[in-house]
Amino acid sequence: MATLKLPKAPSVLFFFGLAGAGKSFVGDVAARATGRFLYHADDDLTDEMKKALTEKRRFTDGMRDEYFTIIAKRISELQKTYKTLIVTQGAYKRRNRRFLSSIIEDMEMVWVDADEKLILSRLQARSGILSAESFLTLKKDFEPPFDTKKVIINNSTEKEILAQLKRYYGDS
Repeated sequence: MATLKLPKAPSVLFFFGLAGAGKSFVGDVAARATGRFLYHADDDLTDEMKKALTEKRRFTDGMRDEYFTIIAKRISELQKTYKTLIVTQGAYKRRNRRFLSSIIEDMEMVWVDADEKLILSRLQARSGILSAESFLTLKKDFEPPFDTKKVIINNSTEKEILAQLKRYYGDS
């Protein structure tokens, strides 16, 4: 049940950041509290990207470009049905974030970050999917934003996430 209204928020909030930072968790919390439709963009990873993940290979720029075109189309489709959306996806590269921002109207990119040790423990808790070495490789691939005005620090509780959202976007 929606309990948090965000009158200053754009129609699309896009949560991005490193694996293990808690983008999906933040998205889930925000969607439950606001009643916004939630789209986890990882659901639309291409087969080529899934294969690369299985083989522990990095994504190429071409893979990312194709994928972010898919995400932009999906968000545009969803906007025809839902007034407000929450989207979660790593969006590691600035160029992909800029591309989406140029295509999707009334969207804001919000960086989800967390303490590095906490990220590592979260990733290792996922059935040991990602080693510390793999995390460092992923971290090198991530281009921190220099143009993002809002950052959600996901080190603690749902209550603190909601408080951060309220500080950024107000509550009526």
